[in-house]
Amino acid sequence: MAFSSTTTYLFAGDSLTEGIYGESYVERVAAALYQGWAGLVGQVVNVGQSTDTVQSLLDRIDAPLQEYQPQWVVLAVGGNDIWFPWLGRHSLGWWLWLKYRRLRWGQVPVTDLDQFAAAYRALVDRAQRAGARVLVCTTSPLGERLSYPPNRQLARVNGVIKRVAVDLRVPVADVWQSFVEELAPLSHPSRRVPTGWSLTWLDHLRVQSIGPDELSERRGLQLTFDGIHLNSRGADLWAKTVLVALLRAQGQPVTPR
Repeated sequence: MAFSSTTTYLFAGDSLTEGIYGESYVERVAAALYQGWAGLVGQVVNVGQSTDTVQSLLDRIDAPLQEYQPQWVVLAVGGNDIWFPWLGRHSLGWWLWLKYRRLRWGQVPVTDLDQFAAAYRALVDRAQRAGARVLVCTTSPLGERLSYPPNRQLARVNGVIKRVAVDLRVPVADVWQSFVEELAPLSHPSRRVPTGWSLTWLDHLRVQSIGPDELSERRGLQLTFDGIHLNSRGADLWAKTVLVALLRAQGQPVTPR
């Protein structure tokens, strides 16, 4: 299925892009493009997939590129490459689940930074060879405490993403920086992260009945409902960061909105 009458933006990434847990930043971008936000017009195709790593996205990206033939590809992946190994070291339940995912779907985290850079370069190259322009996104923090150990690793991964973008001359939506600017001033950020396997699945059920904003308020979270997945404020921030980056990439003036 190919679209030709308007600009198609294909979003590819993990659960934050798929938007099945909590609020969706992609839906907000789609609504803004439909309404012609700041002169940007287009339609969105969301091929985000929960638990994607950089390698599993690379393994499956060719099919949606061929099917939708987008003019733009927005890549938002990398958090699971840090998060999954950390979970597997701290929870037997997660370790077993991740082993299953690896055997069933080949979702293997890439923890070596050089290998991560190579896989990310290949992702950008695949999209460009398919005729699309590419916008890469840094990833949002893993937990709202920026000093949380996985965030130190994630900061390095985001540095790799930005370095690849510079080398390949593609624009960046720096979601990490947007979130850091919101979270860094907090004197007592929440320690909550979805570590327990069974509690995480209960959370996914709870958020459907309570709603992400109510759940985040009860837990003292600012941008997420569980430390990772987005509430309305987090989805708004992520979407705005992407839209502004697209605006700049297309040479249009950025004015306060």
